[in-house]
Amino acid sequence: MKNLLSKIFLIVFLTFSWNNVFSQSETDTLKQEQIVIIKMENGDEYKGTISKKDSETIVLKTVNGEISLIATNVRSIENYNYVGTFGFPNPHDTRYFFAPSGIPIKKGKGYYQNVLAVFNFVNYGITENISIGGGFEFTSTVGGHPTWFLTPKVGFEISENIHVGGGFIMAGFVDEGSGTLGYGVVTFGDSDTNLSIGAGYAFIETINYDNPAIVFSGIHRLSKSIALLSENYLLPNSFEHPLYFGIHGIRILSKKNAFNIGALIIPEVLGVVTPFPYVGYVRVF
Repeated sequence: MKNLLSKIFLIVFLTFSWNNVFSQSETDTLKQEQIVIIKMENGDEYKGTISKKDSETIVLKTVNGEISLIATNVRSIENYNYVGTFGFPNPHDTRYFFAPSGIPIKKGKGYYQNVLAVFNFVNYGITENISIGGGFEFTSTVGGHPTWFLTPKVGFEISENIHVGGGFIMAGFVDEGSGTLGYGVVTFGDSDTNLSIGAGYAFIETINYDNPAIVFSGIHRLSKSIALLSENYLLPNSFEHPLYFGIHGIRILSKKNAFNIGALIIPEVLGVVTPFPYVGYVRVF
């Protein structure tokens, strides 16, 4: 098991390092002008730099030339700070399959997440560093004994490409008690390629945990719409020996959506490697 963990960690580390080398040249060639995204009332979007703006007209300089937009038809103007090579950032960089990264949800932004068709979550950024969220499990809710979740989180940018975060994942049955997992995580890298290392400690009355669970996760974007994804857990004092399990697969990306498809691997169930399918969907707003 130790050899398996070492190989996974090395692969994620090398892909992170490789991407860092080549993304630096992109950063060095950034223009001084602030790029913005202008969203129109009819749903159209335009990207460029504003060369003129008054109460009637906004002149936007794009890669295809200047265009004039009627100011009253503009719904919003947002700064575009993505410096990668894929046209838009990973829309769900605050989590992997399920484990959180240190990257916070931006203020006023959020997402809906569905896991395995029955687990539903909504998370929302109330400040630049604090988000609140929660959810429920569908089948238990229909059966009259809802399983609920609460997922508050804080995150901070320590320096360029380094974030730290922490929070709680609380779960329970209505009127039947609950359990809480407190965690901390540090993330190295950008939206497209990063590595996170963290630890969590469970507070459950009926179970005694002497040591925290260790988690390390990573993402490496291969193209505009595909990224590799890996999430790994080590429980040092589970049963008679440490227990490892992980989720490995891909993320299919668009500007507002992320589909996670992978396999949950538990190497030591019945002495054999046991894969289980994992499917998740995220819609950002």
